Amino acid sequence: MKNKSLFSRFLQNKKVLFIVSVVFAFIFWILTADNITKTFTEIPLKYSLPETVAQELEIFSSSDDAVSVTVDGKRVVVDALSPDNFTATIDLSDVTEAGEKSYEVSVKCSENLNLDISKIEPANVTVMIDRPMTKTVEVKYDFTYFPEGYYVDNNIPATVEVTGPESYVKQVKCAYIGGNVNSHNGSTVTNNYKIALYDNENPHSSEANIIDNEYITLSYTNVDVTFRYLKLKENVPFSIKNDEGLVIGSTYFSTSPKSLNVAVPESALDENGELDSISIDIGSLSKFKNETYNDTVNVDEILGKDIINKSDGIEKIGYRLDFSALESKTIEVPASRCFAENMPDGYTFNHPSDKISVVVVGTKKALDALDPEKVDIVFDFETVKPSTDKYVDVPVKVNLNVDGLCWAYRQSGTYSVLMAAL
Repeated sequence: MKNKSLFSRFLQNKKVLFIVSVVFAFIFWILTADNITKTFTEIPLKYSLPETVAQELEIFSSSDDAVSVTVDGKRVVVDALSPDNFTATIDLSDVTEAGEKSYEVSVKCSENLNLDISKIEPANVTVMIDRPMTKTVEVKYDFTYFPEGYYVDNNIPATVEVTGPESYVKQVKCAYIGGNVNSHNGSTVTNNYKIALYDNENPHSSEANIIDNEYITLSYTNVDVTFRYLKLKENVPFSIKNDEGLVIGSTYFSTSPKSLNVAVPESALDENGELDSISIDIGSLSKFKNETYNDTVNVDEILGKDIINKSDGIEKIGYRLDFSALESKTIEVPASRCFAENMPDGYTFNHPSDKISVVVVGTKKALDALDPEKVDIVFDFETVKPSTDKYVDVPVKVNLNVDGLCWAYRQSGTYSVLMAAL
């Protein structure tokens, strides 16, 4: 046909097609025959102990947990690979005992390809194999405090747990923290410290060395230490009070020992910087009659968390209450002096008699001034479950409303009353 296109004639020319095919084949050969070098990184290093050895020994760490590998090969092959195609291992099959040793790294490609592994980095890794051990060591400390003139309390833990290879953990003799502590006007300050391990029970010894080992771990590596600046007060006497704050005169009690040495925050001191007494709370006076009582109390209970006992060997305080010089008197409190607190809505109560007998203990002067018409008996229904036409036990308190030392005997606790709906 006369109108055949140039392209059609080109396709029909066998010589031209042959030449073009040869050129393209040459270009493709050049591209695929090209050798390149490429490095693959972050290939995980895998290893394990023989099963029989693993029953006793443990791998703690290696100097490296990943390797890189450099390969040579055809571009078309190398470019198709990724780090996932490689496996890096070390052979621990000959391990029979504890120790730290260097092992050669072996890398294989998961594909059966014509590759040349020209470099492995690192070529060798160090592995620590030992028996696992955990040891509790004492935390020792040494601080210099500013300003001076205070007793400084702290919350430093007594011990720390050290875990790691037996051969290294055995070397640890103590843990240590220390440094300077600066406070503004004796106020509480908190600092953070890093635990240091030593191979000597005395970290300040010239023979002591710090143990800084990558295989060792601690139950905590840092600790927040709170320093409380306290004033030392010696021979502080005791006072006695009840749970309502009534102070018992010194003629009615004695203690053994008579005083304590304590460290106290400045906020607990009076305007003269003194601590007048240490208070012993004996609870409700209503349980005491005109008799003599002996009891003991733990020092920690009366000092609380803010004051520290500095009297060596004294953990309990004995006290003697002597109310034998007091008198007792029974009074009849009229029903009109009975009141309710926290009564549930829609309820009232009826006490069982027109008068309630109350035994009062106190000095003769206080008892002579006592007027039953001014005594209040208060029933507190705050914790009482509402009930209709049923007797319920209600907490009760007696307010004598008189000056002087006296109290209602056995009138705290509960009293049975009848609740009724309005």
